[in-house]
Amino acid sequence: MQRRHALAATVLAIVVFATAPGAATWPQEEQKPKPAEQATAPRPEPPLGQPINVKLDLTITDQTGPGEPLKKVVTMLVADRGSGSIRSIGSVRTQGRVQINVDARPTILQSGAVRLALGLEYNPRTLGNDAPTEWSSLNEQIQTILEPGKPLVLSQAADPASDRKITVEVRATVVK
Repeated sequence: MQRRHALAATVLAIVVFATAPGAATWPQEEQKPKPAEQATAPRPEPPLGQPINVKLDLTITDQTGPGEPLKKVVTMLVADRGSGSIRSIGSVRTQGRVQINVDARPTILQSGAVRLALGLEYNPRTLGNDAPTEWSSLNEQIQTILEPGKPLVLSQAADPASDRKITVEVRATVVK
C-alpha cells in the first residue's frame, strides 16, 4: 500500500510539473515552411558570386580655372563579388607626375542593380614655371548602388588650396 501511495505521489508530481507555466518541454520537430512561405522568402545571395563580369568605367574630371577640364578614364572588368585593383603612375611634361589607384568590388544584387565598394586615390601634380607648384590629393572610399548602364556622379571635391575641382563618375555594365 505504501508503494502505491509513493507511486501515485510521483505520478502526481510529474503531471503538476509538466503542466506548470514555464515547464520544460521535449524538443519538437522543426516544422517545415509551407510552399507559400517558401515563395516569399528571399533567396540567399551566392557566396562566391555569379559567373558574370561587371565592366566599370570610372571618369575623373579635373578642372582648374577656366578652359577645358582634364579627363582621366579608368576601365576595369571584375567578376561578380570579385575584386580588382589598378595602380597607375606617370609623368607628363604639361602636368607633372600623376598617380591613380583604383580598388573595386562589385556585387550584382537580385534586383539587377550593382553594389559597388570603390577605393580611389588620385594624386595630380601641376607644373609651374620651373618646378611643381601645385599638388592635390583625392582619397575616397565609397560604397554605392548603381543602376547598370547609367552613369552616377560619386563625388565632387574642391581643392582646399586652389580653385581646382575634381569630379568622379562611374558607370557599371553587367557583361553576360
